[in-house]
Amino acid sequence: MELLNRENVELLLKQKGRGPCISLYMATQKGREKAKENSIRFKNLLAQAENQLEAEGIDAKEQKKILEPAKKLTDESLFWANQSNGFAYFISSTYNCYYRLPIEFDERSVVKESFHIKPLFSLLAVDGQFYVLALSQKDARLLRGTWGSVEELDLSNLVEKFEDKFGDELPENQLQFHTRAPASGDVRTAVFYGHGGEIDNIQKERLLKYFRFIDRELYEMLDDKNSPLLLACVDYLFPLYRDISKYPLLFEAGIKGNPENISARELHSKALELVKPYFQEKQEEAKAQYRELAGTGKTSNSVAEIVPASFHGRVNDLFVTAGIQQWGSYNPVNEEVKLLEESAAAGSEDLADLAVTETFRNNGNIYVLKKEQMPDTSSLSAVFRW
Repeated sequence: MELLNRENVELLLKQKGRGPCISLYMATQKGREKAKENSIRFKNLLAQAENQLEAEGIDAKEQKKILEPAKKLTDESLFWANQSNGFAYFISSTYNCYYRLPIEFDERSVVKESFHIKPLFSLLAVDGQFYVLALSQKDARLLRGTWGSVEELDLSNLVEKFEDKFGDELPENQLQFHTRAPASGDVRTAVFYGHGGEIDNIQKERLLKYFRFIDRELYEMLDDKNSPLLLACVDYLFPLYRDISKYPLLFEAGIKGNPENISARELHSKALELVKPYFQEKQEEAKAQYRELAGTGKTSNSVAEIVPASFHGRVNDLFVTAGIQQWGSYNPVNEEVKLLEESAAAGSEDLADLAVTETFRNNGNIYVLKKEQMPDTSSLSAVFRW
């Protein structure tokens, strides 16, 4: 599946003001028997987008031009069979991309001057994302997990880099490197194996060279270095990888045993047991600080205060109730915030989405929580930097 990281989201943010931006979200199902259903859902979303573009005064010719790349996807049965739990598609007259992600989205079509990205933040929030690097003598997989989801990331782009750098140094009886993109379902990505013997017969230095390569590439690939990385491997590989790793949040505890035949879901379950105390402590510390600073001017649960503060980079910690929408408008010139009851009002936008987006842009911490987990009874709360 596609990697969603900070760089990808920032690309989406840069499209603001370049014409109408269309954001489509839907739940999807895996497998060939579900391909047609996925395609029909997407066609229905495109029909909604067309109606919204027409309401915005976009003529039929321009609508067709904007939506053409998306409409080409509707008949790709193999594409719609190879899905995850949710699908997000972003398109404008100059830009389009999609993400197959392990979370179920509420079906939604949004047309405005910027892309609607708030639904993505359950994957990018700091209170529940982690990675699992599963290493064995025949296999290496990288999984990204949250509280309720897991996905296998595509490492296939690493093969060319590895072979270009080390291909001539590795004779046939030594370490080889093979990879492919993960297929639909819980399929493993083959990465390396040793010819002519077990891993004990592979020279330690060559194995360390491979680990250094993987660690360096992961460091570049995973731009959120605040997300824990857990190893899943046999005992004797743990110290080898830990000794060379520069990843700042590599967990001391790991998943022990050969992960070759352990499914992504099983690894996710085992990893959750290890990271749950870490995330709970981090989340509770942030909520405790909010309560401690309440009444000092360094916290707020007012949308009218939080939105301008997010624009100025003042928000350090933002707590937002999952799925919340607060319609209104914000004028950055005079910093006036108006709250509205309905999305249909002229000039209205989701102010919660705005606060989350600007907090992300200014490197604040975002906690997407259930209503009962919020630090107070409000649906949006913040700790300010100053």
